[in-house]
Amino acid sequence: MPNLLIFKLALSGKPISLPKEETPLQNSKTMQSEIGGYVSTLIREHFGKGPTSVFVIVKPPFVVVHVRGFLSPTEKILLQKNEIRRVLEIRELLFEELKPDICTALSEVSGKEVETFYYDWHLESQTGMLLGVMSARDATANFDWLSEADPDALQKSVVEASRKAEKKPESTELFWLNDRTLLIKRVGFLVEIERELIYNGLVKELKQVKRPLEKRLLLKETSFPGLLGRDVKEIFLDWEFSIDTSYILVLLEPQK
Repeated sequence: MPNLLIFKLALSGKPISLPKEETPLQNSKTMQSEIGGYVSTLIREHFGKGPTSVFVIVKPPFVVVHVRGFLSPTEKILLQKNEIRRVLEIRELLFEELKPDICTALSEVSGKEVETFYYDWHLESQTGMLLGVMSARDATANFDWLSEADPDALQKSVVEASRKAEKKPESTELFWLNDRTLLIKRVGFLVEIERELIYNGLVKELKQVKRPLEKRLLLKETSFPGLLGRDVKEIFLDWEFSIDTSYILVLLEPQK
């Protein structure tokens, strides 16, 4: 309402009712709802069936979408025939094609440029993770440590798992998105044989080998789960080889 109009109403003695501005929390909820609706529609349009639920976390510079009940009728048939690799290949092809559109949509909703996009699936539990990373890196300074786990010990455990799989990353950062969701960023982990495979166009094959290996090392051959003091519900993992960067999303069970 213009200031002049407010002034006139005040002189008239009439009560002034101004439009309520949305709080940051309301803005966040609206953003989460819009992103959840977009992802549900996207999956429904391309797979013939939408997910049963979508949970969204917006914590700049990260946008995380966890989907449940995501398995198309065609995929169900393929899985019954034990064609797991084919299902993953189809999803890989589709989401690589959709990456630019998804980044654009997330940028429009969030108001911040989303420049990279990651994804992973658990076909056995019909769940998936979509992760958008904004270009604004300074926001990573605003993360609190929402765990009783020792930060240094937890980071060392992640580094050790990486070292066993490939090599010690040049940097490893841990971000608590909430008390049940831990996001891990690693940069500079590729070894020369992996670079050679990527150069020769074997990215798909490299991911198929690395994904189960790294998850297994993190869960079974390090002290990572014990340090968290909680059961790990799911681990999602993806890479952007062109910038030698990887993200791991760890979902924890509720505290007993």
